[in-house]
Amino acid sequence: MNATTDMRSYPTRWLRVLYNPRKAYAELETEHSATEWILILIVVMSIVLCAGIITLPVALNTERELIETELRSYSSLNTVQQSVILREASKLDHRQLVGLLIMPASVCFLIVAWSVVGKHCGEMIFGKLLPYDRVLSITGYASLVLVPETVVKTILVLLYGSLDPAIHPGVFLDDTYLETLPGIFLSGVDFFGIWFLYLLGLGLAQTFRGSSTFTWLVLGLVWCAWIVIRRTMEIIGTVYV
Repeated sequence: MNATTDMRSYPTRWLRVLYNPRKAYAELETEHSATEWILILIVVMSIVLCAGIITLPVALNTERELIETELRSYSSLNTVQQSVILREASKLDHRQLVGLLIMPASVCFLIVAWSVVGKHCGEMIFGKLLPYDRVLSITGYASLVLVPETVVKTILVLLYGSLDPAIHPGVFLDDTYLETLPGIFLSGVDFFGIWFLYLLGLGLAQTFRGSSTFTWLVLGLVWCAWIVIRRTMEIIGTVYV
């Protein structure tokens, strides 16, 4: 099978990851390559960047609404001055451009970070050294979850005008419970994040012949620790801003 034929088979395998991951990872054991996971990275980054561009008007509108709220507290500004400020706030500037670039860059960070976590957790679980190229391929496959996640979140952003649509267990809870510690934690548990960890743990366990349950447990503990740290930082930031 030549390189061109290999590349033509990539989309089929990538789609299979989402509905039949065991078979996709079985194929990956004999057909993994740096070219494939790099292409996955490029595709996912491109989709995330496109989503950022599509939802940019919502981001600008949200910023405008925040500035309007803040301007109400400045009685010294006349109507003309406020209009100028709001007009400038509605324009695309370097802040939005940086934000757009950060979105695909975060995909790189996600794959690299979880590859490092997966490698070291896998070595602890399986008791053998795991090559980075194999782990990167597995993490790349798991990162394909970002495609449906990006599509769903983009649709929700356009429908509801919120840049942070709720896709976590907290949507089934009342507002009072969300203010408690368990509620704060659950609001940080993204459903697509669970799907990603499932695929990552399954790929590691299947490829390196280990326990899927134990692999999911270890990766889940790392993820829960990250959620606690992230939510704590968000709360601290909210309190002091």
